[in-house]
Amino acid sequence: MTKPITLLKLCCIVLSALFVLPQTSRAQNADFQLVNKTGYAISEVYVSPSKSRSWGKDILGRHVIDDGEAWNLSFPHSKSQCVQDLKIIFEDDNSSVIWDGFDLCEIHKITLIYNRKTDQTSAITE
Repeated sequence: MTKPITLLKLCCIVLSALFVLPQTSRAQNADFQLVNKTGYAISEVYVSPSKSRSWGKDILGRHVIDDGEAWNLSFPHSKSQCVQDLKIIFEDDNSSVIWDGFDLCEIHKITLIYNRKTDQTSAITE
């Protein structure tokens, strides 16, 4: 004999399903992993919509991404703001590098690599 589902159990099941289902009507999180293979520590990271004129706050806060370290970054954005620019600042001399137009709705990993011979920092996306 099966037991009937009580109203309380039914409410718990419905609420659990709501937390599991994706929230498409709200702002999405632009989650990506930043991998530092530059040979230098990164002290600041800024992510800004490509059409914006300001960078806003450093999203690392007090954290530093050491060489060889990967850091998961997350920040809210609307579906219409998938394309973001990225600015990083190195800890040793405060030099910076800027990339334009990362589609963070499609990209889940950005690996930064510095080439000492060419003095260029590149970004590989996945």
